Amino acid sequence: MFGHLQGRPPFVIIDAHCHIGPDRDRSLSAEQLLRQMDEFGVDVAVVCPMDRHIAVDNAEGNALILEAQRAHPDRLVGFATANPWYGERAVQTLRGALGEGLRGLKLNSFVQGFTLNDELAHPLVDVCEEYGVPIYCHTGTACSAMPLQLLELARTFPDVTFLCGHCGYPDFWYDSLPAAQLSPNILLETSHFMPACLEPYTQELGGSRVCFGSNSPWSDLMIELEKVKRLDISEADRVAVLGGNLASLLKLGET
Repeated sequence: MFGHLQGRPPFVIIDAHCHIGPDRDRSLSAEQLLRQMDEFGVDVAVVCPMDRHIAVDNAEGNALILEAQRAHPDRLVGFATANPWYGERAVQTLRGALGEGLRGLKLNSFVQGFTLNDELAHPLVDVCEEYGVPIYCHTGTACSAMPLQLLELARTFPDVTFLCGHCGYPDFWYDSLPAAQLSPNILLETSHFMPACLEPYTQELGGSRVCFGSNSPWSDLMIELEKVKRLDISEADRVAVLGGNLASLLKLGET
């Protein structure tokens, strides 16, 4: 898998956050996403389920993501979801999805009804630590999905890598930089975030701590990608942000 990424200078572009499947007011199939990726030169996308699957029908959503990953093993990386309110059932759902080959966990504490620093989520994080996979956390929504709550979770689990979704945008973007500064296992994900703030944040943290993501279909892949391409950062940092960090984190292209 992902052999096409080996020796690809200078840009390997990996989208850290896309949703596929049906939802209430929009949907995106794997095939539609792949057409967008081809149009804008995106090599690989991390995909997770839509909101209903994240909130309630976790196993159904994970099966959809696993099917897409298996159908397009060189282009799509699947992240599982599990709602921690389901307790041991959530743990087994996540363990089963990772055992089948999904590569991370998506938590949306706003949609799932808990706060990011609640111990309710710890059993799921324990599973991710066991499997050595990252966790993408939606942030930016009061009062359950805040970067400083993620900071507490990340400091509790220093061996797990967390992606701070949307850099805390819109409501708590100003907390995402100190959260990342105080916990080296937090990476910032760029979707929806303002370029005027993303640029100094990337310069302050270094390119190794930031990952490009589009949050497609909730945002426009082309606009989100162009935003990162236009940042006034070093070319080495741009390569890292656009895909190098995710390739390393997810061990893509390794034999």
